[in-house]
Amino acid sequence: MKKVLLTLMLAILSVSIVYALPSGPTGPITPISISRWSTWGSQSITAIAGNVTEFNTDTSTITRAWQGYYGNVTGTIVLGDSNNNTLYDWSVTSPQGEIFAIRSSIVPTWTNTRCANTSELEAEDAALNNNIAIDEDSVNRTFVVNGSAEAQSRFGGPLGHPTFYVASSQIDANTCPIAYMFNQSGSESDAFREVILSDGGSVPIIYTAFLSHTFYPTSDSIGFNNQVHDFQMIVGEDGHGTNTAVSTYYFYLEIE
Repeated sequence: MKKVLLTLMLAILSVSIVYALPSGPTGPITPISISRWSTWGSQSITAIAGNVTEFNTDTSTITRAWQGYYGNVTGTIVLGDSNNNTLYDWSVTSPQGEIFAIRSSIVPTWTNTRCANTSELEAEDAALNNNIAIDEDSVNRTFVVNGSAEAQSRFGGPLGHPTFYVASSQIDANTCPIAYMFNQSGSESDAFREVILSDGGSVPIIYTAFLSHTFYPTSDSIGFNNQVHDFQMIVGEDGHGTNTAVSTYYFYLEIE
């Protein structure tokens, strides 16, 4: 009898140290809408022989380094077995947590997850054909390392993200390269924060957006297009020169 009890206790202890891993969506991702920045037509000015004319102007040009995603998330917290038989579940209508986007079909080693370092950001810029020296929309200029001179210049102080976990990996607060997506007023919003992680090997770059309810649990957040969103994020995509090839991103979720 004692031997049986000991075996049962060991089995329970072995199960208790298994960590939940980020999960893929329960079904295919179907785009609801796809849109692109519209360019303006030309403006004219009169030319008169012998004159010299000074004028100032401005414009906006579409980035050749990024794809944007946004939307809403629902889900359940599940207690079940390896055959997906559910013992009990809890519906989550205002989920907190993260959504991950990876330009690889390889599943990351989630237990090795950490903040991406400078060399990994530079490697991502190289993969996207970004010129770090001159491209304002390079990875290194878009995602700012907390406490850096760039962070002080753009935001007047350190950038914030909370301590969070990916599987069993603890990501300490305010340590990852971070960017804030825009809200309806065209301002960088603390409701839509994104960081870059890495597993240090098989998947060097993991784009990671926090769900807005992580910061505002009891209220919805208005996104860039004046609509309510749970997340807004950008991912690297090379569109420089004549490059018209497309990339496939694989998404995972970790909700609370």
